[in-house]
Amino acid sequence: MKIEITSLDEKGRGLGEGYAVPYAYPGDVVEIEIVNHKKKLGKLLKLSSPSAKRQTPACKHFGVCGGCLWQGLKYEEQLKFKEGVVKKLFGDSSPILPSPHEYFYRNRMDFAFGPDFTLGLKNQWDRIIDVEKCWLMSEGSNKIVHRLKYFTQWKKLRKFKEAKDGILRHAVIREGKFINNNLVNILTAKGEFNLEELWEKLSDLARGLLWSINPSPADRSVGDIQKFIGQDYLEEKLGNIRFRIPAQSFFQTNSYQAVNLLETIKKFADLSGSEKVLELYSGVGTIGLYLAHQAEEIIGVEENEEAVKDAENNAMLNEITNYSALAGRAEDMLEEFGYSFDIAIVDPPRPGIHKKVIAKLGEARPDRIIYVSCNPHSQKQDIDKLLPFGYKITAIQPLDLFPHTPHIENVILLNK
Repeated sequence: MKIEITSLDEKGRGLGEGYAVPYAYPGDVVEIEIVNHKKKLGKLLKLSSPSAKRQTPACKHFGVCGGCLWQGLKYEEQLKFKEGVVKKLFGDSSPILPSPHEYFYRNRMDFAFGPDFTLGLKNQWDRIIDVEKCWLMSEGSNKIVHRLKYFTQWKKLRKFKEAKDGILRHAVIREGKFINNNLVNILTAKGEFNLEELWEKLSDLARGLLWSINPSPADRSVGDIQKFIGQDYLEEKLGNIRFRIPAQSFFQTNSYQAVNLLETIKKFADLSGSEKVLELYSGVGTIGLYLAHQAEEIIGVEENEEAVKDAENNAMLNEITNYSALAGRAEDMLEEFGYSFDIAIVDPPRPGIHKKVIAKLGEARPDRIIYVSCNPHSQKQDIDKLLPFGYKITAIQPLDLFPHTPHIENVILLNK
């Protein structure tokens, strides 16, 4: 079936005649195979007439591994689309801030062990594609991947469920972009793992090596840490704030663009030094710690207790005394503050803010609410519920944290 692609959907797939086609872009004329009639999903078979918006992908695995849906789309076109999504939702916005680096921008990659001593990324059918070179993280991480492949083949270590003695699941590589250090976490399903022997092969490439076990059926790249050699944490610096991040803790994936994100929040907050700031969904305290020197007090609220400990440790690391972190659900903890805060900063997960949090923020009516979101669609739904409490949108700033993917970061300032 031959169709013309006229637009892109929310997932970044090309749309034509009602069909969604991964790796197809507006202006393409393509031949497709319909792989799901009900979902109207097509598979790109042949590019009959390429769009002028296309570019030659840098990666040889493009279109196969599933990691970079838009690497065949010119970067300026990616930015236009993302900015257009925000403008369509909210009516207007400032120009999108491009990522400082189009390639090698990620500070974390989760690779999966595959059959026959392979290591790579999963495609959309959960098949592991053996990666020779990934353009997302760094050349150093590619060297580690090659060394790991050599080690597994040398030691005849098999993927979990590939053989009776198969134990390997994931290799998570993390690296600082502003502080030169990195970590490798090997995840197995069971058994024993000779970490010392692997360290002999990796010690010239990595600062720390960990072994973790994930025995659950869930294919997740986190587990119980069994042993480590060298560092068991990652160090990174954003602006003047230094972060020490435990091996399995979340941190903004694009350190380069995270600085611009934090500067945007700082600009929107417009702190004078006398404000009490409440940060909801605060994670390891990245935003609050970055703003702490400009505010009187900042309180972070985070459900994950380990993340709260990380935030407190990073406050001590930076000798910040006006920041505190509390463990609990945002909807429960809001009542404890008696609504005595001047600015609220929210950075919720993709589904958005809990409806009880929206209601309590509306009752508290802080002077400003800064809403940071990785999903502008759920952000729009939440903003529409906050506006009736007497707020108006005064600034919108989209950012591109993930080049070659359809993901958008968006920051909105609400004022009374």
